[in-house]
Amino acid sequence: MKVVFRIIGSEEDLKDVEGKEENVHFCFRPSEKNVFELVTKTPKLKRIQLPSSYQKTISNTTKTLLKMKNIKLLTGDIWGHRTDIDRFAEIEV
Repeated sequence: MKVVFRIIGSEEDLKDVEGKEENVHFCFRPSEKNVFELVTKTPKLKRIQLPSSYQKTISNTTKTLLKMKNIKLLTGDIWGHRTDIDRFAEIEV
């Protein structure tokens, strides 16, 4: 199944996130603060996708928060996507 993800390439992009996103891909290593900010801004959030190398460093506190909010943490990479052209990408989940 293909799903449209909002691509967040930096903390600066995180400031522009609207409240309607359901799926988000982080291209940078998010801190607990970044994840908390995203979760509070987007009440409809269902999935967060991270590259595998970043997912290994996500804290247990963050994982617990996502589990409590019923948000799935997915592993995956987006190669060659230019966020200056399009902030969204269709990804197979």
